[in-house]
Amino acid sequence: MNEENEDIGLVKINYETFKNCLNDYNNNNIQIPDSIVNKANELINNYNCFVSNYDARSLWEKKKIIAQNKTKVKSRPHIIYIDFSDDAKCKKEFISYLNKLTDVNKDVIYGKISHFITQINDDIKNSLFDILINFIKTSNNKIYIEILYLFDNDYIESNITKYYENYLKNKEWLPAKIVIEHKMIFEEQYYDTYCEYIKIKKNTLSMIKALCIILKKINKVDIINQIITSIIDDLNNKPDLNNYKHITELLLDEYAIILDFIPKQEYIDYIKMFDISNLDNSTKFKISNIIDKYK
Repeated sequence: MNEENEDIGLVKINYETFKNCLNDYNNNNIQIPDSIVNKANELINNYNCFVSNYDARSLWEKKKIIAQNKTKVKSRPHIIYIDFSDDAKCKKEFISYLNKLTDVNKDVIYGKISHFITQINDDIKNSLFDILINFIKTSNNKIYIEILYLFDNDYIESNITKYYENYLKNKEWLPAKIVIEHKMIFEEQYYDTYCEYIKIKKNTLSMIKALCIILKKINKVDIINQIITSIIDDLNNKPDLNNYKHITELLLDEYAIILDFIPKQEYIDYIKMFDISNLDNSTKFKISNIIDKYK
């Protein structure tokens, strides 16, 4: 057999040809070889579709009913058996919801969290609020920010007020002092410090983005203005921008995020007027990116 005939693919038999062969078989009592009989029996025993009384429609309807019953079982309400006065257990339950949260299941999880926080006292709520802030810092995912709005409005405003007041007071847009004062952070021997810087940078950028979203939503844009004004002061008061380029570039990244939320002309003009002549190329590139966005 030549190569061309080795793989013949799907064989189609014309209806008339099949009918004539069947009539010829019935009229002449042709003996079917044992190999074909055995193969036919194997197919009938192992595959329902070869059974003469096979009803595909009936089988499909049965499968639909089974699938529907499984869905009903899965959609049973989630009952929480927990002591709502136990701080540790409530934290554990809350964290488990946050860990399971995705864009696909967020509506279901939000419903569970919403019910959950109505059952707890304010002291436990405060603990959960701190946990949520840490998730926001480390994830940079808006689905965690949306959980804030599951708390009542007065509670949100009160706690966000405390948070941004501390944020401004402690200059939390800047990393830890050990990182700020480390001029040689990019040298190989200071790899651990550099890794710490990258972690802090990620958290800082996530938090400033979250603050912008939250403060804009609760009509506290003046606080965002205070933050960007402070960032400008830090850029102006750092004479050696290249030796502290890790701080300079972090401030510029934060600046760019804030401009996305409040693109005021005075802030755009400030960055356009920034003297880049003596800066490293990576720093120049960040500034150029901001300027190009607002041409």
